[in-house]
Amino acid sequence: MSAYGYRRDTTPFLRALATESIVFDHAASQWPKTVPAFASIMTGKFGHSNGVMRFTTGQALDDSHEALAEMMAAAGYDTAAFVSTSALNEKTNVLQGFKTAVETFLDANPFGNATKTALGWLARRREKPFFAWVHYNNAHYPYNGGGGPPDMYVDDEYYDASRPVKCNMDVPMKIPAANLANLGSRPLDMEVVRRNIGGIQPAAVLEGRPYELDYYVARYDAGIHAADAQIGRLIRTARKQGLLGNTIIAVVGDHGEAFGEHNYYVEHGRFPYDDCVLVPMMIRPVGDLVPARVKVPVPAFAVAPTLLEMVGIRPPQAMEAKSLLGLMRGGPGPRFVYTESGYMPDYTISVREQNWKLIHIPNSLDRYFMNDTEYELYDLSNDPGELKNLVAQQSDVAARLRQTLTEWSKPWVADAYSGPMRIDLKLDTETIGRLRALGYVE
Repeated sequence: MSAYGYRRDTTPFLRALATESIVFDHAASQWPKTVPAFASIMTGKFGHSNGVMRFTTGQALDDSHEALAEMMAAAGYDTAAFVSTSALNEKTNVLQGFKTAVETFLDANPFGNATKTALGWLARRREKPFFAWVHYNNAHYPYNGGGGPPDMYVDDEYYDASRPVKCNMDVPMKIPAANLANLGSRPLDMEVVRRNIGGIQPAAVLEGRPYELDYYVARYDAGIHAADAQIGRLIRTARKQGLLGNTIIAVVGDHGEAFGEHNYYVEHGRFPYDDCVLVPMMIRPVGDLVPARVKVPVPAFAVAPTLLEMVGIRPPQAMEAKSLLGLMRGGPGPRFVYTESGYMPDYTISVREQNWKLIHIPNSLDRYFMNDTEYELYDLSNDPGELKNLVAQQSDVAARLRQTLTEWSKPWVADAYSGPMRIDLKLDTETIGRLRALGYVE
C-alpha cells in the first residue's frame, strides 16, 4: 500500500485519506485468517474467547457473543453490511446484528456491486444514524485484478522477472519423525501440512508466468489498486451526498499475504510474522481529533471499542480489546499486543512490546517449518523482516516477554489447546466450491 510507503502507488485514494486520518503504522491482526480475524474485529475478543479460530472454513460465531453491529443497533443506529467474499457468508454469523446484509460475492461484479448497493442503501436512509460495513476482497487469491486490469503492474519499473519461484506440485514433504511427535492421528491434522512451504501450491499457480515470483506480487498489487478505487468511489460519492460531515470512516484489514517470506508462499494464517499479521488501519474522525501517524503497536480488533467510544457508547466489559481513543488524543497506547496464529491444536501465540516480538511455538511440526526452537525473539526496529532469531542472544528480554506471554495465556490456554478443532459448520456444495476458488479448500 502506497498509503504506507510502498513503492508502487497502489492506494492513491487511501494515501489521500490518510492525510485526514489517524493512521496506525503497526496494527496487528489477532488471527491472520479471514473469518477468525473478522470475528475478533466484530466482537473485540480473541479467537480463544469467541471460538472462531485456526480456519476460515467450517466454523461460526456463536450468538452468545455480542457483536459491534448489535451494539450499534441497540443504540439506535441503522446497520448494514455489504460483503464481497464467500468466506464471510451468513452462515459464519460474523454478520450478526446487521439489519441489512448483502452478499455481493454472488454477483458477477462483486466489488463494484458492494460499492453500488452500499451507496444505494446510504442514499435511502437519512432518518437515523447509520453504521455500515463495506467489505472488499479484491486483492485475494486468485489475483485476477479484483475488477481492475490484472496485469497493470507486470513489467513495470519495479518488476523483476529474474526472481524465480518454485511450483510445488505433488511432491510429498519429508518431515523428520521427531517433528511429527505431537501431530496426532486425526486426518485434519495432516491436511494442514500444505505445499505452500517452499513454493507455490498447485491450486495457486498462475498461468502466464508461473515461475516468476514478481508475477504473483504484481497481480496481488493490482487487486489492492482495484480495492482502493472502489473505496474511493464509495467515499467520494458519500461526500457529494453530504454524508461525511458527521461520519467516521474506519479502514481496517484482516490479514496480509506471504510471498516467500519465511519460505511461505501465496498464503496466510500459518505463521505469526508481520508479512501476514500487520494490517492497514486508519480512522478518519469527526470533531477535534487531529490527523496523525501512530507509531506504537496496536491490536486491529481495538477498532470496535474505539468506534463505540467515539460515538458515546460504553464498550461492554466482555470486550477484551480496549479503546484507542485515548491514544488518538495523545495518550499512551497498549503496552502489549497479542496474536494467535496457525492451524494446530496447540497453535502459536505471540506478544509484541514496542520493537520486540516474542513468539511461542509449542507444536514441534510448526517449529520444523519455522526455526526449530520453542521460542523466537525479534528486534523489529533493526530486523523488520524477522530473519534473525535473538532468543539466545537477548535472553533477558526473552525471559521477560515469556513471562508476559505466560501470564496472559495461563487462564485459557489449556482449554484452548485441549478443546476440539472447532470445525462444526456444515457447508453446502455451492459454498464449498466458492471457497475452493479462493484457495480455502483443497
